[in-house]
Amino acid sequence: MIQGNDGGVFLTADGGKNWRFMNTLPVGQFYQVAADSHEPYNLCGGLQDNSAWCGPSSDLAGRSVTGRNWHTVVGGDGEYSVPAPSDPDIIYSDSQDGSIVRLDQKTHLSKFIRPYLGSPEEEKPADLKYRFNWTSPIAVSLTEANEVYLGANVLFKSTDGGKTWTPISPDLTRNDKTKQEIAGGPVQHDISSAEDYDTIMCITLAPSNPNVIWVGSDDGLVHVTRDGGKNWTNVTAHIPGAPEWARVYQIGVSPTDAGTAYLAYDAHMLDDRRPHVYKTSDYGHSWTPITEGLPSDVPARVVREDPNKPGLLILGTDRGLYYSGDAGGHWQELKANFPTVPVYDLMFAKKQHDLVVATHGRGLFVLDDIRPLEEMDAKIPASDFHLFSAAPGIQFHHWGGFGGGGAEYSAPNAPEGVLIDYYLKSKIETPKAPPEGGPRRTPVKIVITDSKNNPVATVYGPSEAGVNRYVWGMRYDAPTQLNFERPPESEFLEFFGGNNGPRVLTGTYHIAVTVKGETQETTAEVHYDPNLKIPESEFEAQTREALVMRNQVNALNETLNRLDGMQKQITAFQRTVEGGSEDDKSRYGELLHQARPLGEKLKNIKDEIYGSKVQHDVAEDDIHELADFHGKLEGMARRLGFAYGEAPTPLEKERIEELEKQLTDYLKKYNDLIQSDVAAYNKAAFAVGAPTLFAGEPIAVKPPALP
Repeated sequence: MIQGNDGGVFLTADGGKNWRFMNTLPVGQFYQVAADSHEPYNLCGGLQDNSAWCGPSSDLAGRSVTGRNWHTVVGGDGEYSVPAPSDPDIIYSDSQDGSIVRLDQKTHLSKFIRPYLGSPEEEKPADLKYRFNWTSPIAVSLTEANEVYLGANVLFKSTDGGKTWTPISPDLTRNDKTKQEIAGGPVQHDISSAEDYDTIMCITLAPSNPNVIWVGSDDGLVHVTRDGGKNWTNVTAHIPGAPEWARVYQIGVSPTDAGTAYLAYDAHMLDDRRPHVYKTSDYGHSWTPITEGLPSDVPARVVREDPNKPGLLILGTDRGLYYSGDAGGHWQELKANFPTVPVYDLMFAKKQHDLVVATHGRGLFVLDDIRPLEEMDAKIPASDFHLFSAAPGIQFHHWGGFGGGGAEYSAPNAPEGVLIDYYLKSKIETPKAPPEGGPRRTPVKIVITDSKNNPVATVYGPSEAGVNRYVWGMRYDAPTQLNFERPPESEFLEFFGGNNGPRVLTGTYHIAVTVKGETQETTAEVHYDPNLKIPESEFEAQTREALVMRNQVNALNETLNRLDGMQKQITAFQRTVEGGSEDDKSRYGELLHQARPLGEKLKNIKDEIYGSKVQHDVAEDDIHELADFHGKLEGMARRLGFAYGEAPTPLEKERIEELEKQLTDYLKKYNDLIQSDVAAYNKAAFAVGAPTLFAGEPIAVKPPALP
């Protein structure tokens, strides 16, 4: 049997004797969401019947975020959970009926700080001095971690972290005593506070002016103070067509103008499913309905303005998201694979340009870097190709990557790197056959150079219709790959550097994206992990040596590719002649006699570098044989590419010097061979009209180019 409730889904396979919680399903019912100031930022929110939780938006100790990364900050039915913007270790959270606690994550001390001990379990709401909503709102000062606000029927304020509280408003509700009786009946009462009414439902502190506070109630009133609570104005009467008694879940306030606010009434419990969305630009003296483009039968709950793009609004409704680029003049559905689900809250992570969405049924969503939405205008969809601004990249230090197991839901980490977004009017098909046997390339070429115009990376992005995203991992191009064997597929190889080049240094990088001959350009910043204090000199020393070794692997792999290529050319020539006519055998017999020892010399050099007893295309088969020179050189290059801010140690420098000497000897042996035996063979082959061997120019290690 499967049993569903407001806490999730449970499964029994033995008729109800034992139940298992299905924690693989992302079906959380969030009331609210907030983020702290860490990087990557953590998210907090209250879950219906599942406590309030906090956890990372990205996990630096793993490849994804799972339930194990999250922790409860208050029990019961989680409602609000708000980290102090000025101190992320202080978190204010509440369960039902305003049961607020203050958690200090440094000491792990959690203190109950509710400003009133009366409750509907003791008296009917009409007789209580203060009434709290089931989902009592919390707001915290942007600059003072101990300054916190809690909504009841009045607005409470504390300046000492909840030790003492002061009401800074009169009753901001309709205070209709007929709606404050004991809830429930006729079968039984519900005194859990879930049915309490005439209470404050949202608090918004204006980001641009802390003295401006907006408050909305569950019975349809909207108030604002411009002097920190000394005087309040009821602006409800100025809202045309406002549904009386409807809930005001959230009030969004402009990040730059304290007098500009947005609100949505939810009247579906009054048998009114229309969206009631309004805007004011004069502290509520006048309001304008902003519903053009919204479906007429979908209630709206929350609307907020993007702090990075004035006039860009995001609206949460009972069926998903809508956006407006003209301050509510017109709305469009924001789909992008977003599910059809009630949206209860929204927030913007300003620095990251992220949009965080709290849903009531599908958990939390993070829309990573919405710059394309912020920069979209009427001209872009009509163009064939448009490159958006690139997001800066942060080279976070990861300290894990394995572990886990068992059944659990996991969400991917945020894309780590420089986000390169571009718009294509139509899909451009990728050629099915790679050019000249090389890697398959899309029609979108991306070239990245440093501040001195040195080449860094050349990559190819997706070519679908609409907005495309390529994530550049902030690394140089990888070494030339061996073309005669497929690399083994292994998550361990990926974790320890895989087929990646060295990390780039912090700085500005130039990005050129070319589509069908048209090139558009932008720049992007790369930064080191802000959580670490590592001298720049460490990164520079590591990257410089890593580039040297990358170029050494380039030279060695090119040598191996040419050796293998010439071997195959000789083998193919031998087979052709030996399977041919007697005239061919007579004509090319002397050349075949010369080819056999040359083939052996080519094979011997290759085998010295690249052990023939190891199945190089099989993961971990190299544990059966001692490491060959190629493995040693590539392993050291990978070590330098994988390290984070670590200059080579004296011991590593000693090994690097040893490997460099050996590489010099191998390159000399190869170059001598192509200038002697191979050259002699090619001269003889040309004389009898046989194919010559492609050996190319002598191979040397190129010096690294740093910004």
